[in-house]
Amino acid sequence: MMVGPSGSGKSSAWKVLLKALERFEGTEGVAHVIDPKAISKEALYGVLDPNTREWTDGLFTHILRKIIDNVRGEINKRQWIIFDGDVDPEWVENLNSVLDDNKLLTLPNGERLSLPPNVRIMFEVQDLKYATLATVSRCGMVWFSEDVLSTEMIFENYMSRLRHIPLEDGEEESFSGQSKSTEKEDEVTPALQTQREIAALLQPYFSSDGLVVRCLEYAMGQEHIMDFTRLRALSSLFSMLNQGARNVLTFNQQHPDFPVPPEQLEQYIPKLLIYSMLWSFAGDSKLKVRSDLGDFLRSITTVTLPAQGGNPIIDYEVNIQGDWVPWSNKVPVIEIETHKVAAPDVVVPTLDTVRHESLLYTWLAEHKPLVLCGPPGSGKTMTLFSALRALPDMEVVGLNFSSATTPELLLKTFDHYCEYRKTPNGVVLAPVQLGKWLVLFCDEINLPDMDSYGTQRVISFLRQLVEHKGFYRAADQSWVSLERIQFVGA
Repeated sequence: MMVGPSGSGKSSAWKVLLKALERFEGTEGVAHVIDPKAISKEALYGVLDPNTREWTDGLFTHILRKIIDNVRGEINKRQWIIFDGDVDPEWVENLNSVLDDNKLLTLPNGERLSLPPNVRIMFEVQDLKYATLATVSRCGMVWFSEDVLSTEMIFENYMSRLRHIPLEDGEEESFSGQSKSTEKEDEVTPALQTQREIAALLQPYFSSDGLVVRCLEYAMGQEHIMDFTRLRALSSLFSMLNQGARNVLTFNQQHPDFPVPPEQLEQYIPKLLIYSMLWSFAGDSKLKVRSDLGDFLRSITTVTLPAQGGNPIIDYEVNIQGDWVPWSNKVPVIEIETHKVAAPDVVVPTLDTVRHESLLYTWLAEHKPLVLCGPPGSGKTMTLFSALRALPDMEVVGLNFSSATTPELLLKTFDHYCEYRKTPNGVVLAPVQLGKWLVLFCDEINLPDMDSYGTQRVISFLRQLVEHKGFYRAADQSWVSLERIQFVGA
């Protein structure tokens, strides 16, 4: 059992170990990741039809049986089954006989499956609040604390990715991608060269007592609406910096004769960092906290900031020339014809809507999932829909969550707008129109009921879709990966 808060490196730890053992011993390692709370107990272990006495395998039994049947030489590979989700007695008690020395899974139809010697079972959990002693005493424990993954390591990772992985390739993180980049070390594309210059400019701010660390420590002490986690703040920061780097690359592509000169880059990047830090560290706080963070930054940094005394820094953005521009310059004056005034979808641009839309574009362009939070009627849905109307390659589907929402509802929604395609790599679920992204907007995402052990099933399912980019189809236990689908919550 791997226990620890999210973002402490549990998943990465076992992935690295599996790869390392594979290279060391030369036997292939296969991992089956199951989120037990995203599917029902019947879908996990199987179900016996009381009338016909017919047995239908569940996901776990299906995987186990596939290994035992050994059709494709599964017995010779190292097989790991990883339960990635909250442990509660309801589903985990059935595994007790599997985890002890008997290594047998007894099914309701009287069948007994023995655990092959090459299979290991692992649990990835945040806490063991509801786990019974019977289960815990049968497992080994590895505790991951917050300090395992230091902030410097996260910076280091980001910097090396900025230096070696071109942003155009998008977010395909693959092991093959890294080996390719080492072979072609000699030829560096102009875009990659620009990324390296940007990384060199950012490096001093990311030192162990640099600007970012001090700002992060300050932000941790402030009041936030959502739980403040270091990893989330930093990943928001990185995606905003990536967006800024993309702006530079796009500018260079459009003006090949006069790209952004180095001295202009030196102006732009530090200011971009300040702007991104303000939004990613205080984007989920009240206006007062935002301006406090701005004042704190003003007191510790040497980067030129907008003149003091006027508006807080949060009211400015940075353009590619490296100047601070007040947001208010961007708010267009619109004329609404008299007969349209009462229309329900008229959006009058204000400082806030313009500012928030620009942020939404940043995250939607990175295809990051995002949550908008705020009291009812504060315009979350309106801002999102007006931002998405302006993006041609996004189709948005609104889904109102209620206390009875289940994962099945999400799948039904997918059936409407997407199609299943069989590819050589398995089944893929993608929007019907080629090249279009489907944005699933989950409104009132906080409403689904918890089960008796404090898990919201539909949220676990969403987490699996976002993290593993796919789900197990109940009909035939095959893995379905998502393509061009992203999630926004409110």
